[in-house]
Amino acid sequence: MKQILKIVCALLIAVCLIPIEGVYAASFKDVSKDNTLITEIDYLVEKGIINGYPNNLFKPNTYVTRAQVAVMLTRALGLQTTNVKDPKYQDVSTTHLYYKEIAAVQNAGIFDSAQKFNPNATLTRGDMAIVLQRAFKLKGSETSFFTDVSAKTRGYKEISAIFSNNIVRGYDDGSFKPNSPLTRAHFSAFLARALTLSNPNLLKNTAFDYTYSYYSLSDKNQYTLKYQYSHNDEKNDVWTVTDLNSNKVFNNELLFSDGEVYGQVIESEESSHYDFAFRLPLRIGVIEHENDGGVISGIRITVKAIDGTVQAGGVKYNNVIVLEEASVYSNRVSTYYFVDGIGLVKELYNDVVVYELLDRTVN
Repeated sequence: MKQILKIVCALLIAVCLIPIEGVYAASFKDVSKDNTLITEIDYLVEKGIINGYPNNLFKPNTYVTRAQVAVMLTRALGLQTTNVKDPKYQDVSTTHLYYKEIAAVQNAGIFDSAQKFNPNATLTRGDMAIVLQRAFKLKGSETSFFTDVSAKTRGYKEISAIFSNNIVRGYDDGSFKPNSPLTRAHFSAFLARALTLSNPNLLKNTAFDYTYSYYSLSDKNQYTLKYQYSHNDEKNDVWTVTDLNSNKVFNNELLFSDGEVYGQVIESEESSHYDFAFRLPLRIGVIEHENDGGVISGIRITVKAIDGTVQAGGVKYNNVIVLEEASVYSNRVSTYYFVDGIGLVKELYNDVVVYELLDRTVN
C-alpha cells in the first residue's frame, strides 16, 4: 500500500511539471487576472519550467515540495542530468522518478549533502532563500530588514541577499516568516524573479542628442522634441528639451540612477519627487505595489518583460525592458519601453503613443 501511495504521489508531481502547450497563468481557473504574481507564473509557464494540472488548475496555495523545487531549478538553470554523481540520499534511490534532478541540484551545491533529501517534504521560506542564493550566486547586503530575522537565523545572509536583490519584500508587519512553508505561487514568483534579475542602465546616453516624436495629452498637439544633455546637478542628469518645429522650449527632464533607484521627472517649481521611480535591480513582476505609502500611493509598477521587442522610429529593438504603470484610481495605464544603454525608446498612454525615439546623433 505504501508503495502504491509513493507511485501516486510521484505521478501527481510529474503531471504538475509536464509542460502543456498553450497554457498560461491567465487561463488557470484558480489564478485571477489581477493576481499580483501572474506575470511571474506566466513567465515560468511560457519557459516550460512549471505548469498546471490537467483540470486547468495551478493550485497556487498548495505547498511546493523539495522534489518539485529540484526539478524546476534543474530546468531553469539547464543543469546536466546525465552522468550525475549519486548524492546517496537514503530516501532517493537511483530509480526514483526525480533522481537525476535531485542529484543535479545536489551536485551543483544548491542542496546540502545529507542522509536524507525528504523529496515530498515542503520547502520553507528560509530554505528557499538559501537555495536561490546558491543557485544564482546572489550578492547583497548582510543587514536584515525583517523583524523576525537576526544573525542567528538559519539562512540570515541568504535572506538578506534576496531582499537586497528585490526578489522578496516580506509581509506587511515587517516579518519574513523563515520557517513557514512555501506555496507554489510564491516559489514560482521568487524563481522567476531570480531568473530575470538585471541591473540595466536606463539613463539616456549623455554622448548623444535624442529626437522624439511627442504627442501632448494636454493640448492634443504633436511635437518633435530634441533632448540635449546639459549638465549634472550633483544628483540628476539635466536634459534640455526643445521642439524642432516651433523652437518652443519645454521644461528640462531630470534623470537619476545610482544602481539602487531609478527616477525621472519633468523639472518645475512644484517638483518635489520623481514622477516615475522604482527600486533596482529589476526583475519580472510587480516592483511597486499600489498599497505602498509615500509618493507612489495608488500606483502599481510591473515589469512585464526583460527580453521584449518594440518598433520605434523604424528601428526594431530587442532585449527591451517593458514596464507598466497603472493607477487604481483611474483606467490610466502607461507603458514604458527601455533599452539598456539607450534609455526610453517608446511610451504609451493606454493605447496612444506619447513618446517615440526617432533618432540619436552624437553631440
